[in-house]
Amino acid sequence: MIELINFSKKYNSVTAVDDISFTAKNSRITGLLGANGAGKTTILKAVCAIHYASSGKVLVNNISCEDEPIKVKKIIGYVSENPQFYENFTVLDFLKFIADIHFCKTNIETFANISKKEKIESAVEKCSLNDVTSKKISTLSKGYRQRLAFAAAILHDPKILVLDEPVSGLDPVQIQEMRTLIKEMSKDKTILLSTHLMQEVAALCNEIVIIAKGKISAQGTPSEILAQSGKNNLEDAFLFFNQNCNI
Repeated sequence: MIELINFSKKYNSVTAVDDISFTAKNSRITGLLGANGAGKTTILKAVCAIHYASSGKVLVNNISCEDEPIKVKKIIGYVSENPQFYENFTVLDFLKFIADIHFCKTNIETFANISKKEKIESAVEKCSLNDVTSKKISTLSKGYRQRLAFAAAILHDPKILVLDEPVSGLDPVQIQEMRTLIKEMSKDKTILLSTHLMQEVAALCNEIVIIAKGKISAQGTPSEILAQSGKNNLEDAFLFFNQNCNI
């Protein structure tokens, strides 16, 4: 579970996020929606313990991101919109590298009794990377790079998944495969999903949090969001709340 409690983040004199509270529940997919500059990335970084609140709290499975960032990072898998890799690694070498990090002595409990080899094979299979394991990352298409980022994120079987535009660059077949994988993962994980694509929200999300100018303008289930807006579809509802935020 992810909890933001009166979370605010300031950069010098600029308030990026202002007094936000919401909960992303276990075994649910929570969609974080907002226009560019709304504060989504600021929230995702705080949840991943990359930076900390100026005021308020961020808790991941009741662990404070500010007080115990290493513990938080051990139970989170993160997929960025534009993932960064060691370009000269092959796909398999990169996943072995990530596995070595998670399987080091201080993290050995992360993998329980499952071997690194089994973890890598499972991630490769789930993310449909079997055909490219021997290829250098520098040669991969954007779609394959996105799938590799997802494989690295789930390698240690995290309890929390934070996904920033996870279907970016994928073709329609790959998008459907990724949706299926995300839904499957949500059965025993908390998933926080940031996206600009309303079709992804409609297809995946159990809960929606709409951010406008650093504040929450609406939150609830998809049906509750439609009822609150009086609109017939989520795209119109999003535009309504983005244009009519009380700021």
